[in-house]
Amino acid sequence: MLKEAKIRKILLNKIFYYPKLLIKKVERLIYFYKLKLARLPASSYAIASGFACGSMVSFTPLLGFHFLLAIFFAFLIRGNVIASLIGTFIGNPLTFPFIWSLIYNVGIFITSKNQRILNSEISIDMILNQTYEIFIPMLIGGAIISFPIWLITFLVTYSFVSSYKKSKAKKKLHNNSKDI
Repeated sequence: MLKEAKIRKILLNKIFYYPKLLIKKVERLIYFYKLKLARLPASSYAIASGFACGSMVSFTPLLGFHFLLAIFFAFLIRGNVIASLIGTFIGNPLTFPFIWSLIYNVGIFITSKNQRILNSEISIDMILNQTYEIFIPMLIGGAIISFPIWLITFLVTYSFVSSYKKSKAKKKLHNNSKDI
């Protein structure tokens, strides 16, 4: 009886430990990329517009082309290319199911098609034979959603980067005045 209680306690500790560890790792990763983004040697506009381009293309179903599209759009509006590549990490295996569901539903709403219930299993046969039913609504929904995503991401990133750069400049000015 006592041995079973110890085993149960150890298992419960492990069950609750790993999600907390995963959350901490994700938080550290986000913090790392925020600092990496803010420390890029470019203007606040270039960094924010580049990052917004990367996050915008993450809301398209064009997997495999996200990096190329992010670089293209960043170059087009004179955004930072490195920031655009960092922005593509908005679309990742954890967020893609939510993004794809959102853009599919928006595309279905816009095209006024009867909404099909998609199976959780997508096969090569389904992609090849039902491209029009799945890919086209996702492409239309992605095109519509990507512009508000660009604007929101740009505003948030610009605010963050400009405040970070101002605080670093103020700190540098303060340190230089101490040296005199």
